[in-house]
Amino acid sequence: MKSLLLLRHAQALAIVAGTNDKTRALSDHGVAQARTVGTGLRQAGWKAERILSSSALRAQQTAETARAAAGWKTSVTVREQLYNADAMTMIDLLRADGAGVECLLLVAHAPGIPALASALTTHRGDLSVLCEPATLIEVLLDIDSWADIAPGCASLRRVLPS
Repeated sequence: MKSLLLLRHAQALAIVAGTNDKTRALSDHGVAQARTVGTGLRQAGWKAERILSSSALRAQQTAETARAAAGWKTSVTVREQLYNADAMTMIDLLRADGAGVECLLLVAHAPGIPALASALTTHRGDLSVLCEPATLIEVLLDIDSWADIAPGCASLRRVLPS
């Protein structure tokens, strides 16, 4: 059994004409959201052994801020493939990068994060309506190895905030 924590990046600054979407930083509210997520992870006793983040600045800042607030020493690994990735791209990345860990935190974007949760859990509803910025989704994977991750292999444990 493996645990996968899916985190949609926290609230980012608004898009301004002429700026690159990937370089948008977190807003002050987004920084506070990421700290709250990290504090919640620490209080719940969760410990991710690996953290993967999209290459977008807002995702990296969310991952780093949540990691620090959780008190984790785990470093954040940035993966270009996670920027606006679909569910199958994320599954392929988890197969490659999950080896050797029981719990992994993945920080990326909507619609990819809720699509991945839906695909892994075969959730019939639309999880995107529950996936506002800084939403954390925990799924429990009924696998022994990350190489075995596939659609339908998990159960939805919780969505925070709910």
